[in-house]
Amino acid sequence: MQDSKNNILVWLPGPMGDAVLCTPALRAIRRHFKSSKITFLAQPVVRQVLSPCLFNDAWLESRGNPIAMASQLKAGNFTHAILLKNSFASALAVRLARIPNRVGYARQGRGLMLTEKLYPPKLPNGKYKPRSMVDYYLDIAVHLGAETDDRCLDLQIDQGSSRSLDVKLPELGNSAGRIIVMVPGGAFGPSKCWPAENFARTADRLIDKYEATVLLSVAPDPTEKQIAKEICALSKRKLVSLAEHPLNLGELKALYALADLVITNDTGPRHIAIALKRKLITLFGPNDPAWTETGYENEIQIVGNVPCAPCAKPRCGESEHFCMKSVTVEMVCDAAQELLADSRSRAKIFALPWLKEISDSFSVDPDYESALAELGLTSIDDVFCFEKAESLTKNNLAAFRSRLQFEIRLPQSQANTTVFLKRYDKPPILTQLKNWISHRRRKSCASCEFEPMHRLPLAGIATPKAVAYGEQWNGIFEKRSFIVTEKISDAEALERRLPHCFEAPRSPQNLKMRRKFIEQLAGFVRRFHQTGCRHRDLYLSHIFCSDDGTLHLIDLARVFKPVVLRRRFQIKDIAQIHYSAPAEFFSASDRLRFYIGYTGRKRLTTKDKAFIRKALAKANRMAAHDRKHGRGVPFAG
Repeated sequence: MQDSKNNILVWLPGPMGDAVLCTPALRAIRRHFKSSKITFLAQPVVRQVLSPCLFNDAWLESRGNPIAMASQLKAGNFTHAILLKNSFASALAVRLARIPNRVGYARQGRGLMLTEKLYPPKLPNGKYKPRSMVDYYLDIAVHLGAETDDRCLDLQIDQGSSRSLDVKLPELGNSAGRIIVMVPGGAFGPSKCWPAENFARTADRLIDKYEATVLLSVAPDPTEKQIAKEICALSKRKLVSLAEHPLNLGELKALYALADLVITNDTGPRHIAIALKRKLITLFGPNDPAWTETGYENEIQIVGNVPCAPCAKPRCGESEHFCMKSVTVEMVCDAAQELLADSRSRAKIFALPWLKEISDSFSVDPDYESALAELGLTSIDDVFCFEKAESLTKNNLAAFRSRLQFEIRLPQSQANTTVFLKRYDKPPILTQLKNWISHRRRKSCASCEFEPMHRLPLAGIATPKAVAYGEQWNGIFEKRSFIVTEKISDAEALERRLPHCFEAPRSPQNLKMRRKFIEQLAGFVRRFHQTGCRHRDLYLSHIFCSDDGTLHLIDLARVFKPVVLRRRFQIKDIAQIHYSAPAEFFSASDRLRFYIGYTGRKRLTTKDKAFIRKALAKANRMAAHDRKHGRGVPFAG
């Protein structure tokens, strides 16, 4: 292929971001085939972002169906076709054009149309293994014999574009402080987008601290223009919106080359910033960062590592956009400070506590790794052999479940911390099927508790902290799973200890504190139900109150999201709160005040009154059952 008579076609990928990610492969191909003519085939937007380009001799525009493309390619007399584009249509076109040598990945059923095939690695479940697209494209260059030691992304700036940028945005030359570009949109879909309010608050803070000129880089389409409009309306400072000052791609690259910092969703402009060696903060939600990892030393990735991510869906299917909402303004501003001070201390920031997998089916919070290792807990086998603890297993607990309590010493605090271990060994198939139906997908017993611990805090519901977690499967069924959680410090269940104002003598101050607590409890339950979740055991015994007044929800294995009968389970939850509230402390007026606080309205509607009657009826049926078995009824005294 290094002969000067060779005429090589390189078909570039379609998305702008992928086109930038393949530049290391294009560089390697150009260096290896110095004497051959190389023609790039690409969409117009890809040509614009890569131009001026040092890696090719000519351009062809990608358009029309495969038959039309084949006719165009046949006229080019190409000897080789290198397909960086993954589509079936691209392979069909070069086959119909009778290009003798056709190299690419054998996927999407196009293997028969290629003369040289590569196979992307797959996971045991048949899905493609998450791997950087930089290396994905470089593997094609390796297959062709090229040297691929340089993984740096590469883009060039046209001087004419720099001059026209100065004319369109003269404020850049007059900026007294930092130039910061924010990219709040994304062609992939709204699931990648950080909330407009967060971009506005971040912009305000950076302007105040760095006298920054903040520009909103959005595509010229109605959706992204609307995003920019919302951010400008929410910001207290003046922002420059490219929706009002549209730039072509050459001018956009020139703008990025001037930026002191770029803050972006996981979208194409991120790769432009990397190729132009800018300081960069990237916000990840639905997509796995592994797919686009570049190892760039001036980037901080902030990852919304919630249980439902990465889902790779263009639109969020959850009740709330948990992954992007988990990324806070404070995280972004702290990362900006590190980069602007040339003191980057971390490449990734995880929005939620991150568990590191240290062995197969065993993940642990890095802060607790050494403490658990001292007790010999470094694998799932160790967990199920571990007995150096106090057993909390009750007589009525199913045989496949066990509960243990033990102490660990954290190196950073040199203090003992109590943790709880829950183990599930060979759960009955019927139990597993019930969990799957309840959660609408296959889940281990431990994950039924682990996932709410990460999801509910995003809605303001405090939960215990997960320290370690693991699960093993035997085919489609669960073999065993476990979860280790930290004891909530300085907290008691409301069943055992209510705030002091309930037991103290009645006084105007204590009554005021009681009412405030009832409103707090009502708001806590309201926020929980607003997530779409129900508990099935929402008694005061499962709501803990710490010394600082924070409420925590426990026994999270009982939490689920019903698709049907939501109101029925909502009534049940409220009935359980009513049932477990002791009559000696909670009057009828207190209970009514709780429900008014729960609705968030000042007056009850007809529907509210019907709901209350159903909750009372449910509580009375529970009371009748307990009286029948000789048990006390808290709400009845």
